[in-house]
Amino acid sequence: MTSGLLIGIDVGTSSVKVVATDTCGQRIADCSVRYPTATDGAGAEQDARSWWAAVARAATTVIGSSPVTAVAVTSQAPTLVPIDADGTPTAPALTWLDRRAVNEANRIADVVPESRNGPDPFFGTAKLPWLASHRSSAMDKTTHVLSANGFIVQQLTGVAVLDDTTASLMQGFNDQETSFDERLLKAEPSMRYLPRIVPSSAVVGWVTAEAARVTGIPVGTPVVAGGIDSVGSALEAGTLEVGDPLVDMTGFSSVTILAVPRGTYVPGFIHSRHCVPDVDLLITAQVTAGATVDWINNLDTTRDLRDDDAILSRDRPGRLTMVPSLAGERTPSWNQSARGIIDGIDLAIDGTDLMLAAMEGNALALAQDVAALRDHGFAVDRAISTGGGASSRAWLAIKSDVLGIPIVRPASGHGAAQGAAALAGLAVGVYGSTDVLRQLAGAVEASYQPDPALTKKYAERLPRYTQLTGMNSSRSQSHGVSDPFSSLA
Repeated sequence: MTSGLLIGIDVGTSSVKVVATDTCGQRIADCSVRYPTATDGAGAEQDARSWWAAVARAATTVIGSSPVTAVAVTSQAPTLVPIDADGTPTAPALTWLDRRAVNEANRIADVVPESRNGPDPFFGTAKLPWLASHRSSAMDKTTHVLSANGFIVQQLTGVAVLDDTTASLMQGFNDQETSFDERLLKAEPSMRYLPRIVPSSAVVGWVTAEAARVTGIPVGTPVVAGGIDSVGSALEAGTLEVGDPLVDMTGFSSVTILAVPRGTYVPGFIHSRHCVPDVDLLITAQVTAGATVDWINNLDTTRDLRDDDAILSRDRPGRLTMVPSLAGERTPSWNQSARGIIDGIDLAIDGTDLMLAAMEGNALALAQDVAALRDHGFAVDRAISTGGGASSRAWLAIKSDVLGIPIVRPASGHGAAQGAAALAGLAVGVYGSTDVLRQLAGAVEASYQPDPALTKKYAERLPRYTQLTGMNSSRSQSHGVSDPFSSLA
């Protein structure tokens, strides 16, 4: 095995990130390239060709003329794109944000009511019959429907696969058989568009000459199937076995990830396989935590409202209580009609107050999820924070105080893409075991300890937050809910 770079690619909701590490797990270079999301009501689509263009641009920047040992790809999930026999998209990708397939999700639930991941368009499976009904001309030319990471893998290798972490995230997956339920396959002909399911750590092909020309990744480089972005974040954080710390991943969304025994089920939560045998990931998610912070920051173009010192100088809890659900919500309510709520606003409120409220609102939502985890017997006594949100000292301090647990930011700190690079090394034998990955993830850049007095105050604020979130239970599209993504495209 050569000592070339390990390349991790993450196809995120708003950008592609490519990270290069050496075989000791040290980051050598990274590059991000953004792209838009087209929105219309409950629809949220992306042009998969923009993913590939972003990968090409970022990879060329990161790799240069260096040798490469292996590549792995993680991504937003479940996001699905139909392609023809040549790998060209036949229609825009339906992102995980796209909530139009409600009727199809309910129909699938009638066929497989015991599915761990329930009747919501988020879980992807319902998007297949939706495409068949609403994009029939495109589907006539379609050979496969791929996940976002699967699309990049196909562009790199020409091979179409569905990794098992994405498959297990989808509605109707049979974990014992590593396939979709036979009843579902018979009831929904559109299921035939999904390619074969492979382990996330499988080498599924090698970089083609054309892909090498576009990306700068050498011809013949092994390409690993990869998986959902939560797998990448768990790897970066060293969360590999049951009992490892909770992972907090914040980008566009806020996601927590806990390693649990295979087959674990918690109602209202998200369930997926890990890349480690016999381990699942139990996931919670707030749709627009990071997007809310960005939205507030863009309200004032004269200064950065995310300034840590300004936020931490304010009394906490802040004067406002905010529910940062600007585009529906996932766990635990699965209310696509949920919208943001601000309580306590007056003429003296400024942008810093709003930013503090957004960060506190996200942390209070996390507190609800952590309480549910504990109610189901899972100990949560510390957390590791990754992703773009982990760069905020103020946000991590707030989360630690609200949750009442220590929170650390790993020295790597580059989210799913760095974890994808680790997965590439594990898949091709650079790392002989997951113990090596744990050692690579051990370095800590920053640590935050809870202030008991603030933890008590936030606990007193939580019932008010819960009361406000309850207001969304009566909200529906019939009450004039507008396009939740109009300012996020």
